[in-house]
Amino acid sequence: MPNRKCNIQDCNLEADYKAPSSPNELKKYIWFCLKHIKEYNKKWNFFSNMTADEIEEFIKDDVIGHRKTKKIGNYQNNYFEKASKIDESISSLFNGVEKLKINPYVLNSRYSNALVTLEITGNKASLEEIKGAFKRIVKELHPDTVGKNKNNTEKLTKVLEAYKILKDYNEQFKIPNIK
Repeated sequence: MPNRKCNIQDCNLEADYKAPSSPNELKKYIWFCLKHIKEYNKKWNFFSNMTADEIEEFIKDDVIGHRKTKKIGNYQNNYFEKASKIDESISSLFNGVEKLKINPYVLNSRYSNALVTLEITGNKASLEEIKGAFKRIVKELHPDTVGKNKNNTEKLTKVLEAYKILKDYNEQFKIPNIK
């Protein structure tokens, strides 16, 4: 790093601290020693050349990062039509592809998370395995067998959701029973 001298006249100390030269030239720097940077910062006023209305406008724009925005509802009239066409074009990529050719486990991580929730190891499960794991966990968590417990109720809700996801996948992709 080059040795710079402080920008203050008659100061021969090394200048290690930079500061913008003015609010209008924020990327043009002047250099100061520690003592003089503190003085400079105390006097610094970014808003010195602004009117009260300009300051208010700056603060208002600062909330949104000084980016242009649109009011809600100012979208083009055909926005939803365009979005629908995009959705249709993506869906058309899968037309004509048989369900069995698509690996259902790759399509959705919800399946994998549901397997973990029901404590099923591996990445596939037959309907019998799913039902067995579901019944076992429900017996462990159900309020009729272990009493009311908020944690158990939350876990039971997750188990019910996982069971529904796995059952739907099995029905949709007709996953064979694995023995």
